[in-house]
Amino acid sequence: MTAGLILILLTFSVPAPAQPVPEDLLALHWHPATADRARSRTLAASAWLERGGDPSEWPQAVEAIALRLQPAVERTGPIQVSLMDGLMAWLVRQREFNLGQSDAGFPEPDLAGMAELVERERAAGELARMRIVAAYAADGIWARVAETLGEDARSSLTVYWQPLLDEFNGSREAEAETVVDHAREQAERVRELSAVESKADRVPLRDAILQAEARQAWRAGRLLNAVWLTFEGLARLTQHDASVSTMAAEWSDWLESIESGREEAVRLIDFDLPVILALLGDAADYLASPDQVTQSAIAELADTYARLALFAPDLAFYLDQPVRERVRRLITGCNPDPLLIGPLPRDVFERCARELEQALTGELAGEELVGEAQGPFAAEFLRRELGLVSWQRAAYLDGHFNWLLEAQCQPPQWVNVLEWSLLADHLVRWVSQRPVFFTGSAWRDTVDRLAGQMREQAAANVEWIDCVTGRGGSRRDPVIRLLSRHRLALGEVDNLLRQAQADFYEANTRPGADIDLDGSADQVTAYRPQGLTIGPCPEANSCGARVELPASRAVLGLFPNAFLLADQVGMGELKLCYDQVRWVERSMEPAQRRASKVANYLGRLSFDLVGKFRRDEGDRTVFRYRLTGNENTHYLFAGESEDILAQDCPIDRVGKAVASELPQDNPGMVPNRLTYFVSTPTTPEAELLANWDQGAEWRDWFVTARRVSEIEAADPADMEVAVQAHLAELLAQRQRQLLAPLINPPRAGDESPLALAMARVADTAALLRRVLELHYPRIIRQHAPVRAMLAGAQGLITRDRVRLLRDDGVAAIRMPAMGLDRAERLRRAWMSLPESLREQGQRAPELDYVLERLARLQREMTR
Repeated sequence: MTAGLILILLTFSVPAPAQPVPEDLLALHWHPATADRARSRTLAASAWLERGGDPSEWPQAVEAIALRLQPAVERTGPIQVSLMDGLMAWLVRQREFNLGQSDAGFPEPDLAGMAELVERERAAGELARMRIVAAYAADGIWARVAETLGEDARSSLTVYWQPLLDEFNGSREAEAETVVDHAREQAERVRELSAVESKADRVPLRDAILQAEARQAWRAGRLLNAVWLTFEGLARLTQHDASVSTMAAEWSDWLESIESGREEAVRLIDFDLPVILALLGDAADYLASPDQVTQSAIAELADTYARLALFAPDLAFYLDQPVRERVRRLITGCNPDPLLIGPLPRDVFERCARELEQALTGELAGEELVGEAQGPFAAEFLRRELGLVSWQRAAYLDGHFNWLLEAQCQPPQWVNVLEWSLLADHLVRWVSQRPVFFTGSAWRDTVDRLAGQMREQAAANVEWIDCVTGRGGSRRDPVIRLLSRHRLALGEVDNLLRQAQADFYEANTRPGADIDLDGSADQVTAYRPQGLTIGPCPEANSCGARVELPASRAVLGLFPNAFLLADQVGMGELKLCYDQVRWVERSMEPAQRRASKVANYLGRLSFDLVGKFRRDEGDRTVFRYRLTGNENTHYLFAGESEDILAQDCPIDRVGKAVASELPQDNPGMVPNRLTYFVSTPTTPEAELLANWDQGAEWRDWFVTARRVSEIEAADPADMEVAVQAHLAELLAQRQRQLLAPLINPPRAGDESPLALAMARVADTAALLRRVLELHYPRIIRQHAPVRAMLAGAQGLITRDRVRLLRDDGVAAIRMPAMGLDRAERLRRAWMSLPESLREQGQRAPELDYVLERLARLQREMTR
């Protein structure tokens, strides 16, 4: 027996040590298909352990807790919550103080208190943050569960997790294999992280997890998720004195590589996202520099937060407002004195603690910080209020929305969420300096009261949204209600644009025009000028004819298409006239007796039909056709003369005397000499009248080419070029006229229906974003399908988006239809969210973070 075979037999004969938790359990927490359920189970297990659960009924107890967590999961929405969302107060602290003075590091949620938190209503945001921690702590939590169960019950762990494990293993298909591998790699990194005790050694491991998660999210197309993960990774690096340049350089290289790869996709999520990526890149560069310029990096990250969470250009846009002077003075006055030697005096501590408490409970609901819930609500006032950060105008915005819908629902009593989070976070930091002073039931009541204040406001928000949503089968949440108004306004804009376009067409074309102004110069037209007649050409040889002949469609069709197009858009004017009217193929016959020396003159009438295009600079001959009659006509009685016969229009002889002489053998019944007068048995004018549209119907000969010859014909090519240029000018003019009311806000007293309708479109879109910011903040901040429709390059139609469409060459007339399509996309994205979320809303992440801080302070006070 070979040594290899012996080794194999020994391997199978010695039982493997029992694993405390199933293999791949930790990987379940990092796979998109199983992460939500796995993290909820782990949170439930943490709460069960905290309660000192009974091992005999553990699966049912843990599953029951997990089911209680499900409403909170729904209220969070289909997003991977970022630990950075809500950290405005922490970022402000880091921005305003040197790193050496920072006393908290990166704020990690604490799983302690889970048993109590699970039972609390409206704790979705806090639980969402803890679900992230659960992914890191899962191995340890389930090891504790296994230890609690004992060896005999450990097999039940595998049974409990088997359905999810089967789903995880079953997802290892060709397209999902890398996702499974990523989950297992993340699980291995987390195990390494859990085994390391040194803070310095944990930094690169945690950074590797975040980098891998960000890259995987980017590859999977979850671009917004990748941005938030990058944000967290760089923020964590700012908290370490040890050199983080290598890790920061990796972030910088990756950010640089993706900035040029998916610009269009990034702008579709948020038109501002390229700027956000640039800010993150600058922060990474500052941290990667030899000097590790941490404060500059923090400043870039603070501005990143402003754009990602507050939709503001930078954090100073809000923090530097004069209305915050009272809050600024309070925070500045209650900062540690760097010149103070020894512990903080009790009187200073208590004074500041009381001032902070008073501000939190009674000074953050003023008009300057939340707006006036009672209006005024005219459109011009709304537009002014929309220029500020939404949280600063929360009361006004809810009041305006309530007024707009005529909902008769009482808006919640707002306090400024951003200021509350700043002051509450400062209070927690202040207490941490001398916690011994912050003991006793009075201070515990203070903390309870502060936390209760925000929970009461959250409850009031839910009640308000429920009221606005309505009753029974006609329930429609605030977003759907605003979308309906937005769509109605777009429909009105569409109708008014069509009318304005029709008015423009009528003003810039002739009656009967059929030209397509959006078409090309080679389009075929059936247009014929109305009321056009055919008279003698100016200074023409008309042989006495002055008659105005009717122009048939067939005759007008002799004009080339380009000239017909040019006429109907007013580039010039088509004209028809006749010229060179004369008698041809003439002959002479003696009249009466040959000896009388008078004759009848016979001939065929000929004339030229001339088409002209008249412009300011002069007439241009388009065509000249010559028609010759087919019958001899007696056109003159005159003296017998070859000179007269040679004249093609002897009209000047009419009425003149013609001397005649009878022969010598005249019987004498009449004088030997008679006087006749030259006469015209018919005239060219009479012939034209008799044969133009009746008789021989000469006008049709120009179509059949019967006895008609072409004398002159213009090349229409240059006119086609001119028409194309003129059409382009008209289109540009029409676009400017139609776009002006869509781009420019209406002024006071503006009565333009189109401008006012577009104002309603823009106002409803802007109000939609504000309602989402205030009542669904995690959705608009982190759910890409919804954020894209409010902040992306193809979001709801606003004046800014009209400008973008204009720059892309989109005709104004198409914009309302595009806007309706975008509104429908937002409606579908919105309706795909859980009903409980849509009809109850979400609490501000800034409050979730501070409530988490207050809860930790409460636990520390009761130890």
